[in-house]
Amino acid sequence: MKLLVVTQTVDRNDPILGFFHHWLEELAKRFESIEVICLAEGEHQLPDNVRVYSLGKEHGRQNRLVYAYRFKKLIWKLRGNYNTVLVHMNPEYLILGGLFWRLFGKYATLWYNHAQRDMRFKCAALLARKVFYTSPYAAPAGRRDAVRMPVGIDTELFVLRPVSKIRSSLYIQGRIMPSKRIHVALGALRLLREGGSAVTLTIVGPEIDAAYGAKLRKEFNDLIEAGAVTFLGPRRNEETPNLYSAHGIALNLAPAGCFDKSAFEPMACETPVILSSKAFEGLVPREWIVQEDDAQSLAAAIKNMLELSGEQYVALGRAERDIVVHDHSLHALMDRLVIELHHAV
Repeated sequence: MKLLVVTQTVDRNDPILGFFHHWLEELAKRFESIEVICLAEGEHQLPDNVRVYSLGKEHGRQNRLVYAYRFKKLIWKLRGNYNTVLVHMNPEYLILGGLFWRLFGKYATLWYNHAQRDMRFKCAALLARKVFYTSPYAAPAGRRDAVRMPVGIDTELFVLRPVSKIRSSLYIQGRIMPSKRIHVALGALRLLREGGSAVTLTIVGPEIDAAYGAKLRKEFNDLIEAGAVTFLGPRRNEETPNLYSAHGIALNLAPAGCFDKSAFEPMACETPVILSSKAFEGLVPREWIVQEDDAQSLAAAIKNMLELSGEQYVALGRAERDIVVHDHSLHALMDRLVIELHHAV
């Protein structure tokens, strides 16, 4: 079977979307050939049966009409090289190409995991034959054409590394923006340190909202000056397993419904997580899911985790890795995705 993949970025060094390079490597093992159309192209090293075509954003932002024209030109040019389509997270491409794909007998599918049921999603979902998602709170959940999938963590890359782990060190990774609630983590850190705890916090990720980043640095400057907080900036996908392994507790404070990869990755590295999304109920013990936007609730959970015995802490980390390996590994995702896409033709 020949596959067309449409995605935002193909760049193994991208701090947010670098994981998709691994997806393409694994898909290449399971398909005769793969054509990839991306908005921006960066560094990649993919098998010979994968060809990448960029819409050109890496050369500078252009008018959306230019991207739309290039996209339509490519799906026409490549029409003989694919019979199934996977659009990853960008419903606008299904809106642009959906009617064309139906007319020419291409089975188009959409991967969409956002909670927002906006008009873009609704239009794209009408044109998609199947919609894939991971979070029980995602917009596609409950649709007849929707299929819930594993998250797809590379458990060979994300594994406990032989580095020194400091149990009193906290770690949060993701885009620096209000929805990630980094201010809540910093508020909890302040409460803990005021109570005499020597905990520290490492923040990793690109600063998407500069005003929010500046506000954090101003409001929590005392913690920064005390050496309790470190902003590391963005890091490549391959660098993060060492970081996860070196820290004692990972935090993910995205709102209810989020099923972030950055919560599953530390679990795969046997670093226990504390979360605020109710989507993780049933996956991690209830005591490690805290109230949203509540620094006191988070501080209490961190304190409780720090007080676990060595044996309890290790057992918790191993149990969380087992969940990822058995239910949400990259191999589990690819096997399921191939079955669903092959059923499509």
